[in-house]
Amino acid sequence: MALYCELCGSRTDGAERLGVYCPGEYCGTDLRAGPDAGVRAWCEPPRRFGTAGGTVTLDLLVHNEGPRPTGFRIEPVEPVEGRLDFDRRAVEEPLPAGASRRIELRYTVPPDLTGPGPDIASRFGVPGSGAAGRVHGAPHARAGVALRVAAVAARQGAACAAFAVDVPERPDGVEDGRAWDGKGNGEGPGDGPPSSARPQPADRRTGGCGPLALALLVALVAAVLVLGAHPGAA
Repeated sequence: MALYCELCGSRTDGAERLGVYCPGEYCGTDLRAGPDAGVRAWCEPPRRFGTAGGTVTLDLLVHNEGPRPTGFRIEPVEPVEGRLDFDRRAVEEPLPAGASRRIELRYTVPPDLTGPGPDIASRFGVPGSGAAGRVHGAPHARAGVALRVAAVAARQGAACAAFAVDVPERPDGVEDGRAWDGKGNGEGPGDGPPSSARPQPADRRTGGCGPLALALLVALVAAVLVLGAHPGAA
């Protein structure tokens, strides 16, 4: 059965986001709240690169479209693989009606992440997170997190915000916890790690020309000596 978001008008066919949360960008409100819906939530950026055991940071944005100020509580929609940290006091502090709040999330990827985990993020609207197999031609694993942001005030609903962390096969020189986007600012998927972090080809010049040059020098000296000993031969 089709559902329509009271806040942004987006339509869901009952399959997107488990048929419960709005698939609209910068929304994610709980469609079950109906006319009482008053919370939007999303993550920026929705996708990051990281390393197994490393920590990435991103922002959770919460917007109060309800009629009164309210604080919020955050709870995982499904169990979180890894560790998630944030300032709970900032979440619980009342947010005025019509205002938005930015909350920093710190997510530590499981150290034993070696393959695709439950692809939670793609089920909750993160673009491209459903791709499986390889990222930019490299084998990868993925961790996904979906968070329910619920208003403490009665009858103001909730929203879901999700993000994904891709963990490519770690290149030599990339430290645990480092995120990158191909531009050095760690703000999104990008094209790969910085050039300084990529494995460099081995230097094959060392010792390659020394023996040959020495042999040529010896041959030249021998020829000069032979010509000096037999001047008439020229």
